[in-house]
Amino acid sequence: MALEICLGKRPAYISMSIGSENWLETEELAELTKKLAGAGTHIFAACANKGHIAFPAAYPWVLGVRYEAGISGLYREENSPIGCNIVVGDFSSCVLDKMAEENPFFECRTNSMATPYALEKIVSEAVPLSDLPRRAGQKMAEIPKKLLMPVVAVTGPVGKMKELLALLQKESYQAALLTDRAETDWVDMVLHVEVEGFASWVKPLAEAGILLLDVSGELAKLKHFSDYDVDLGQKDTQTAYMEILQFFGTAEEKGG
Repeated sequence: MALEICLGKRPAYISMSIGSENWLETEELAELTKKLAGAGTHIFAACANKGHIAFPAAYPWVLGVRYEAGISGLYREENSPIGCNIVVGDFSSCVLDKMAEENPFFECRTNSMATPYALEKIVSEAVPLSDLPRRAGQKMAEIPKKLLMPVVAVTGPVGKMKELLALLQKESYQAALLTDRAETDWVDMVLHVEVEGFASWVKPLAEAGILLLDVSGELAKLKHFSDYDVDLGQKDTQTAYMEILQFFGTAEEKGG
């Protein structure tokens, strides 16, 4: 409702400290924020404090913001799995200091607090995002021995993988397709992933109900994470869908 009001008012800037970690809400949220961005509104949105994927911060037309303790200044971040564009270091705020007198919670700093700070600094100082120094020194995440979420290794045409993904999402599964054969589409949760950067996606995808892993190409090296295998070159998506539900024991509860 708030975004719809903004769409009518066409503000120059929006600061959002709330968002959604429910992947099933992306279609409407994407439509509204994309219309606003297309109309010239600059949207600054807080990333999830836990490092999960949150919307609208993850969208490429929204500036995602996160706070990082122990550094100072503003930095830009590129190719972030959670959609982070701006990293904010330690900062002071007379408003937060005043609020902290009544509630110690405001003594800390969060992504939501860093978002309006980043907006104010960039706008008041007229600093283009491209002029911010790039944040370096992030350690490469280690690939875990096992993934916590259910993983289905799929082979076959990417188009059929997307159809299978849509079937799962239609039944309210927070499902995502990881592939190196298609570009990232945040609305449908089709995520372009290379083997080298796979580990960086593990934490952001912690809320996944099920992951489809395209092992038709280079990602075949990650097939050992699979709980179940599906060949979409040999069967239709509806059959594969029902087999997946039966394997994970959810066919009956999903009406199958």
